[in-house]
Amino acid sequence: MLGTKFKGFSAAQLKVIALIAMTMDHLAAYGFPIPLFGENEALLRAIGRIAAPVFLFVLTESIRYTRSKGKFLLRLYLGAVGVGLFTTITNALFLDTIGKFRQSNILFDYFYVTLYIILLEELIEAIKKRNWKKGILMVAGIAATYIPHYLSELVYTLPLAEHGIGFRQAWIFYDVVESFVQSPIHGEYPVAFVIAGVLMYFVKSKYPKAIILVLYSIVYFVNSYIGILQGLSLSNFLGSMEFYTIFAVPIVLLYNGEKGKGGKYFFYLYYPLHRYVISIIVYLYGIWSGM
Repeated sequence: MLGTKFKGFSAAQLKVIALIAMTMDHLAAYGFPIPLFGENEALLRAIGRIAAPVFLFVLTESIRYTRSKGKFLLRLYLGAVGVGLFTTITNALFLDTIGKFRQSNILFDYFYVTLYIILLEELIEAIKKRNWKKGILMVAGIAATYIPHYLSELVYTLPLAEHGIGFRQAWIFYDVVESFVQSPIHGEYPVAFVIAGVLMYFVKSKYPKAIILVLYSIVYFVNSYIGILQGLSLSNFLGSMEFYTIFAVPIVLLYNGEKGKGGKYFFYLYYPLHRYVISIIVYLYGIWSGM
């Protein structure tokens, strides 16, 4: 309605914005052979950098208001496993046409954010009540999250070739394992992403959350570029895709505190499917154009 005052974005609307940004990013990542996407790759990928931080912000708000954090955590894990198995199956079926997708599964990052929040809340409560037994148990639980990292590292040292397992069967095996177990350290995003999510949950106002996102954007950039000995000049910042995560901040600041209406499970379906839709379009385009 004309003249209606803009009241900011609800959580559901923020998810739609992040979903669109993610799609644009993946159009560049997987659809670059098509000229329309390839010629605008830098722009599409820059826009795509806002998706994960906005989703992370919405996640921390959802955890705060969910009726059951345990069920929320379970839903994230089952969603992550579903995405992993979908990737495994489609990799096995369409390797010779569409190609192979790596197990890039941000749902595991969100799972660990939620898990650490639950464990830390229980730890804080135990300390307040001087329940040292429960406190030690929570600390042990936090330490135990390193086990998936150890297991994921161990799996890749298995001498599969010595047992007559070929290359194709080996990566199917790795895909299946990664569908159920992924490291909290070597996820889709660096561990700073998980830490940022936990910190955002424990501050209530959106303004300190925005500051955390700014700090994360800087850490994300430095983590990507210090290792290859690039200087921290302004030109390097502006030429870095990681730098553009900072543009999630003004979007987050427009959050109006409302939940809004939106499909609870839509993202779980859209996340794995849209990459393959893009790849199928690229495959068909290649046939049509004689690539």
